[in-house]
Amino acid sequence: MTYVPFRKSLGGEKSGILGYWQGIDLTKQFLIVAGLIICSSMAILGEWLTSQIAANQLRSRAESGALYMEGFLARHVEGSASNLQVAESRRKELDDLLIGTDLARRVEGFRIWRNDGMVIYSTDKSLIGKAFPSADIKRAFTGRVVAQLETGHNDGEGEEEPTTDRPLIEIYAPIYRSGTREIIAVGELYEDAAEFLVQRGRVQRQTWAIVGATTLAIMALLFLIVRRASNIIANQRMTLKAQLTEAQALADQNTELRKVADRARMDATKSNEQLLNRIGADLHDGPVQLLSLLILKLGRPTDAPVPARTTFDSAADVTEADLAPSHIASQVLAELRELSTGLVMPEIENMPLEAALRMAVDQHEYATGSKVTVAYDRLPERVAHPLKICLYRVVQEGLNNAFRHGGGRDQRVSASADQQAITVVIADDGPGLGVNNSQARHRPLGLQGIRNRVEAFGGSVDIRRGPRSGTELQVVVPMEGNGI
Repeated sequence: MTYVPFRKSLGGEKSGILGYWQGIDLTKQFLIVAGLIICSSMAILGEWLTSQIAANQLRSRAESGALYMEGFLARHVEGSASNLQVAESRRKELDDLLIGTDLARRVEGFRIWRNDGMVIYSTDKSLIGKAFPSADIKRAFTGRVVAQLETGHNDGEGEEEPTTDRPLIEIYAPIYRSGTREIIAVGELYEDAAEFLVQRGRVQRQTWAIVGATTLAIMALLFLIVRRASNIIANQRMTLKAQLTEAQALADQNTELRKVADRARMDATKSNEQLLNRIGADLHDGPVQLLSLLILKLGRPTDAPVPARTTFDSAADVTEADLAPSHIASQVLAELRELSTGLVMPEIENMPLEAALRMAVDQHEYATGSKVTVAYDRLPERVAHPLKICLYRVVQEGLNNAFRHGGGRDQRVSASADQQAITVVIADDGPGLGVNNSQARHRPLGLQGIRNRVEAFGGSVDIRRGPRSGTELQVVVPMEGNGI
């Protein structure tokens, strides 16, 4: 035989009961719990009602006996409280009434008590003159009617009770002096309780029948309500499930549409960049070469220093040298070279984001001869190529503006990333964008173009004056939806 520890088997039994309970439908669980609560409550109510009915029946019988004894016995008791007695003639009259008559069949015994507990009259003559102190007698002398159901045994207080197998109702009632409220004695009556018990049993059975019928009615009504509610909940659950399925389908469709839109945006950015690269290459291979040939024909070598773009405040500032064909052609060539250089994107597709931004800074330093301070923090290794191009152009145009408007003073580039967004800041300590710079040159990429690029990725552009001087260009691009 295999020995199973008691704790383990008990725990397994509990687990089995708990598992069975958890496997029951919630509606059945509710009905079971509600049924137990209702049945328990109705059982308590039924028990209380039957006890109250029995107590009221006994009290009613006791009050009837008290009224009988008060009206019948008061005139038979004579004397003062210390010398109370029932005259011999009165005793014979009581014996003729209470012994061997029809009333005697209902009344098992009858006694009259004095205040000190002495019996001054009894249908049992052997008790007359004896004292049996009793708490019930003392309570009756205070004006209370005391009643209790006896089964023929002695009550344990020294008083001798009738010896019988029949159930009896024992009643103690005060006896008042005629015409006053002075208690002069206590009458004790033993009444046959057989009929009383039959009536009490019948009333109790009727009470329990009413309580049971009420319980069944409540349970049936509860069952109908719960069943109706369960059907309504089931219908609502099916409706909600259908709505949830539909909402999930719409969410999936929206997600797919957003992905398609993101891919379209990325493709559009890539196509735009390819177009700019082609335009830059076409400018370099076409007009730039022709202008170089033209300048050679006019007598200026193409590798000679290219004069800066000339601006004129008035016609008086224009000199004959400025109108020379070779000078004009050189300026056009410089503009075209600058345009083609800015439009052509270096190969950065396979580079990490930080390396691409470093390339933009390096090209700016090489082209302008200026110095840029850089700081990179937790940039992701791989980002979508169109976003990489966008951030490259942001750094390129930001540094161009810093050099153009701020004279290249203390140029700074910082780029950082967290779980939500990538932030790029380009700053300088120049006079700011509001200062008129006569040497400012037109660039192929303007701030509005950068703003359009960044907003296409759901980002934001903020241009503000720096804390000391100069200008800060801050670009924030969210991670979500940009292939990061």
